[in-house]
Amino acid sequence: MQPEDLERVDAAPVAEQLIEQPPDVLFTQPEPVREPFWDYFDLLLILGLGFASLILVNLVAFGWVHFHPKLKNDLSSLAMPVQYLAYGLIYLCFYVVFKLRYDRPVFRSLGFVKTHFNLIAAGVGGVLLAFGLGLVANFIHTPKVETPFDELAKTPFSLALLGLTAIVTAPLVEEAIFRGFLQPLFSRTFGMALGIGFTALLFGCLHAYEYQFAWQYVAAIGIVGVALGTLRAKTNSTIPGTVMHGCFNAVAVVGLIGAKYHIIDINK
Repeated sequence: MQPEDLERVDAAPVAEQLIEQPPDVLFTQPEPVREPFWDYFDLLLILGLGFASLILVNLVAFGWVHFHPKLKNDLSSLAMPVQYLAYGLIYLCFYVVFKLRYDRPVFRSLGFVKTHFNLIAAGVGGVLLAFGLGLVANFIHTPKVETPFDELAKTPFSLALLGLTAIVTAPLVEEAIFRGFLQPLFSRTFGMALGIGFTALLFGCLHAYEYQFAWQYVAAIGIVGVALGTLRAKTNSTIPGTVMHGCFNAVAVVGLIGAKYHIIDINK
């Protein structure tokens, strides 16, 4: 047998296998991975689970007050436990959708991934944003309103718990919801700029009830949302925005402590 005959014999099975493969198998390209992997059905599913969780939280709160009537005169002591229960249920909603539907981890899916962005710079940016926004608030004549935070800062313990929540827990949860979940979905549909804008608008509206629906506060918090959303888009991570958010809130907490203990005169 000649060498060329040997090559022809070895190549024959390969050629037959290629001929036997249907054309769609030979030329079909793998489908691109969709980012983010969730869709608007998942958004509706989380909203439904969130509404059910809200009902559950209110039932627990009403039941606790029913068995402890003294709480009717001081609901502030119930506010923080109820809020942390709500945070836990929010995480459970994401877990149900991400883990059971897609078998994906919650925090990594929401953008809590390693980034090369300097987190110290993110923190300093949050402080500067707070002071800059204070100037904007003064320019648009933002009214002074009573907020739930004033009620929650009656005692040193409640004030410390409020500070922990405002600086650590609330930024973590809010960034997961807005910049981690909503913004990527809106950006995929409407583009990056509108995705950031829509998310910031919802972010401002969510906080409206805390400030008696004064439009100045909604606008100011919307500006914060734009800054946080831009940072999320630039870094492709939710961590820098969470740090910036926490440091932004820290300025407000320090101001609240200073006003309460007459260290800072907020009327000046």
